[in-house]
Amino acid sequence: MTNTDQRADAYADRIRSACSAVVEHDLDRALAHFDDNCVFVDGTTGSETGKDGLLTFLDEMWATFPDFAPRVVASHVDENTIGVLFESTGTLVGTGDASTPGKQVRWIATGFSTFDPDSLKILRDVYFVDTAALDQKIGEAQAG
Repeated sequence: MTNTDQRADAYADRIRSACSAVVEHDLDRALAHFDDNCVFVDGTTGSETGKDGLLTFLDEMWATFPDFAPRVVASHVDENTIGVLFESTGTLVGTGDASTPGKQVRWIATGFSTFDPDSLKILRDVYFVDTAALDQKIGEAQAG
């Protein structure tokens, strides 16, 4: 196995571990994957923040989809950056009453994470989702 293969495996493992922490609502473990000075970029708005932006993102996702579950379906590494295709699912809050569960929504997203090769912490994380398509899926789920 080459150094490039080892780096690709290590970065992919870190992304999968972060996804697992998100699914488990383990905020400390999720944030532990990110450098204290990381830059989080919302690719849909272009806004750049630090870890606080990641916290806001997770709070918003969990408020809309309490069982938000991103899953890596493909990845590619170039030097210290991994590009990832995610399949995400979540049960939409408010689409059911006490006897009827909410509707599950499924969507794809992409992310690009640049790692510190020594600490394996994410230095820069950029997340993209087609918000219009996601809004349409949410609307369809709300309509029943």
